[in-house]
Amino acid sequence: MQKTIILITMVLFGAIPTFLWADSPEEKVAPIRPGWKLVFEDTFDGVTKLDSEKWFDTYRSERLEYQELLKNPNWKSNQKFSQAHYVIEDGILKIRLDRDLPKRKDILSTTVSSIQTSRWTYNPHDKTFGTNDKFTAKYGWFEIRCRMPKGNGLHSAFWLLQKEADKQEIKLDGKRGKVGDGVVEIDIFEMLGSKVDERINYFNVHFTENGHYKYHFDFDCSQEFHTWALNWEEGRLTWYLDGKEICVYEGETPKNEMLILLGLYQNCGWTGPMDPEMPYPRDFEIDYIRVWQKETN
Repeated sequence: MQKTIILITMVLFGAIPTFLWADSPEEKVAPIRPGWKLVFEDTFDGVTKLDSEKWFDTYRSERLEYQELLKNPNWKSNQKFSQAHYVIEDGILKIRLDRDLPKRKDILSTTVSSIQTSRWTYNPHDKTFGTNDKFTAKYGWFEIRCRMPKGNGLHSAFWLLQKEADKQEIKLDGKRGKVGDGVVEIDIFEMLGSKVDERINYFNVHFTENGHYKYHFDFDCSQEFHTWALNWEEGRLTWYLDGKEICVYEGETPKNEMLILLGLYQNCGWTGPMDPEMPYPRDFEIDYIRVWQKETN
């Protein structure tokens, strides 16, 4: 079902508008925000395939080569399942987990269906990494309208990640990062499928002091579409839900541009064990994703 944004008012803080959502056969239209420039948008309207100018349909590509440099076999499990499985129907992207896709050892094995806006490149001759960027940004308003699935062992994610291979949670020496190593990841949300009924979502800023938050909401996010957003400024991150400020972090923020990652994970550790009776497919449904940045004179 297509949605149209109707601008009804402007709030003073950052000239951020409030919206009313209404059913309409018209295409989704991004609002005009005085003082802001729309720098990235995908509404998934009128297509059946991802826009190759915007997305890579893989999960953290070239990670196998990175892990081999680390000599850390415990971090190889997801590489086999790097190809995204998805469908686009009626203007909705459905990042999907099915009984047999993405390919995995068995139905309950760890897997991830994920898309992102930048990927690593690897030169085997000198064992160096670069990046292939479709979209990366430093600072801005990152917004998504989506619906997330419930089920034990599931995990829906909207992340910003440092694009460079050496600025990840696992360092080239094989050790996990720690507070003081700088911000490598911002979780705009991490929704555990087992927590849908408890109505709890997670926001994280890795690796910082006091950068981990748990937010309680009052709706079933597997039944309704809602709009989640992050305003990233120097020294400050502000999360929003349906236009309402819900969380603020003040402290260290990333020094470099970051990529966008959207993913649906299965049984990736902290989500808990999979439910063998859970029906498939399971879909992380995305109506649109947009990024604005403040205009400069």
